[in-house]
Amino acid sequence: MMSSTKSVFRWWWIWQSEKIEEWLEEQERQGWHLMEVKPNLMRFYFQKGEPRTIRYVFDYQTEVNDDYIMLYEDAGWEPLNNGKHSWYLWRKPYEANKPESRPEIYSDIDSVIQRNDRMKRTLIIVGVILIPLMMSVMITQPLWQVRLAFLISYLCIWVLFMYGINRLSAQNRKLRSRSVSSHR
Repeated sequence: MMSSTKSVFRWWWIWQSEKIEEWLEEQERQGWHLMEVKPNLMRFYFQKGEPRTIRYVFDYQTEVNDDYIMLYEDAGWEPLNNGKHSWYLWRKPYEANKPESRPEIYSDIDSVIQRNDRMKRTLIIVGVILIPLMMSVMITQPLWQVRLAFLISYLCIWVLFMYGINRLSAQNRKLRSRSVSSHR
């Protein structure tokens, strides 16, 4: 007998939000309805039901007021989390036989670029905050092996952050070129 619920842990990076959105939409097409997402945005709880066509969108907002929530709710979007860690997950059904009716949360390319810039700023801020933390460990830790392990760990984190910043910048360049070519 097949279970009517499932819990899935799905790792994703902030520059891959479209990938996780597509995965959630595929789960809906297979009849797995998202019921809850944990605050870490990596544990998803589903319940089996009829297949449906739902658009999912993750939005990264560092400053939100009531107008933000009301704007999307008035447009028919349903919030699935409370914006924990600045991420908001929205969903909205649409007709499967009308793919052109697939809703978008961003009204224009500039909005997506601004979202990517907010994510880049966060990565930069966290990366800069790590510098004094690393320096304090390097200064206070007497064992060179521990200092080396911390240094390697921090360097790996910085490389990952730089990769993320680079991916988001590449997405923005692609969006800007698409915007310029569509205005010609």
